[in-house]
Amino acid sequence: MEAKKQPLKKSLTGFEIELFTINNEGKIANAADTILKKAKKDKNLSLKKEISQNMIEIASYPNEMVPDTMNHLLDELEYAISIAEKNNTLLCPLGTYPGKYNPIMRVDKKYEIKKSIFGKERYKIEGRCAGFHCHYTLPKGIFDSQLRVLKIFTRSKIKDSMINSYNLLIAADPALTCFMQSSPFYQCKFIGKDSRVIMYRGGKALNNEKGLYSNFQDFGSLPYYKATVLDIISLITNRYNKWKSHIKSLGLNIKVLSLYGSILYTTWGPIRISPHGTIEQRGMDMNHPIYIAGIGVIVRWILKKLQEEYYAVVPSEIGIKEPFKVEKDIIYIPPYSYVRNELQKLSAYNGLESDAVYDYCKRFLRLAESVMPKDRLKLVQPFKQMLKKRKTVSDEILDYAKKKGFRRKESITDKLAADIVLHHSERLLKEITATRRIIRHLL
Repeated sequence: MEAKKQPLKKSLTGFEIELFTINNEGKIANAADTILKKAKKDKNLSLKKEISQNMIEIASYPNEMVPDTMNHLLDELEYAISIAEKNNTLLCPLGTYPGKYNPIMRVDKKYEIKKSIFGKERYKIEGRCAGFHCHYTLPKGIFDSQLRVLKIFTRSKIKDSMINSYNLLIAADPALTCFMQSSPFYQCKFIGKDSRVIMYRGGKALNNEKGLYSNFQDFGSLPYYKATVLDIISLITNRYNKWKSHIKSLGLNIKVLSLYGSILYTTWGPIRISPHGTIEQRGMDMNHPIYIAGIGVIVRWILKKLQEEYYAVVPSEIGIKEPFKVEKDIIYIPPYSYVRNELQKLSAYNGLESDAVYDYCKRFLRLAESVMPKDRLKLVQPFKQMLKKRKTVSDEILDYAKKKGFRRKESITDKLAADIVLHHSERLLKEITATRRIIRHLL
């Protein structure tokens, strides 16, 4: 992929991760507030509350280089673990807690709005799902940082790079979520290799009418490709107005919308334009640090290529047989219907067992490797090993469960669920050390 380089700006990459708090026996613990109280006392702004009392969020300061972003995230993760340990609490880095539990949801007004709209029980799905969000700065000049909205921009190349970035992340979703899947069990049941995606997004495309956003697909499903920036602005505006209508239908005061702070906050789907002036991939499971670093460099270098060298991302039948094929200044992706109705479903339910998903992930990784510096290739090596073995973290969890007697038509015991999370909470410490060792040479 060679083209004349036209640097635009210093784009930043940022991460947000969500973790479950568990006790020393591997059971869910509502220990988030204890950790957050200490963080507030230490004036640590990176640790934040989440929608339930058994989860915390850690946000990494965005940096131009992913190793710097990752280094900060590891520092904050170690800090959170140290506080948790003093309170006999562990942090679990999986997309779902595999056992059964009833989350205690927070009563903040903006959370209560969701409970009123989704219903008390369905709303709890969000308290059982932990994700990883990856941010990358939007193209220069397209975001109004004061009003926190997109601008109607006239320079065609800038607009095109915005659309190309948006559509490519949508097309890449089945590969990114497959690489990061860590949630084969939900409430003791095996739903699919990515139970979190199935339960969180829901809807007909995922054969799940009981998901969180099953009846509200505009707000939580994989969005459609868009042809222009004006189309994205129209989507954001229409979605905001629909959310406002839902609030009004409940008899709530429309002033509660001010709690969101920006029109851009009223969407929770896998790809969104965020109020931070970033394009955000927020559809992936939480997972171990080395995989977070790998996804970070993939997203960073592909979007950098699109925004600085203006490659066109073109939906085409070519993208079905040869996804992410590069031809001159064009990258071919599959038609949206194939991504949403076929690949998304196969990725969520079957993962790398599916030949189509395996080939898709392989070709996507090949594209990523072609645009990044050689020294960054170390960070995607775990994904190459994943493809070689055809096993994600979800597959590793399933293999462990099978050794303990699990069969796919059965449910796992709470004891086995506890064993799984204890293993991954302990592994988290080793993964932090191993990841730091790798990025140390890249700083």
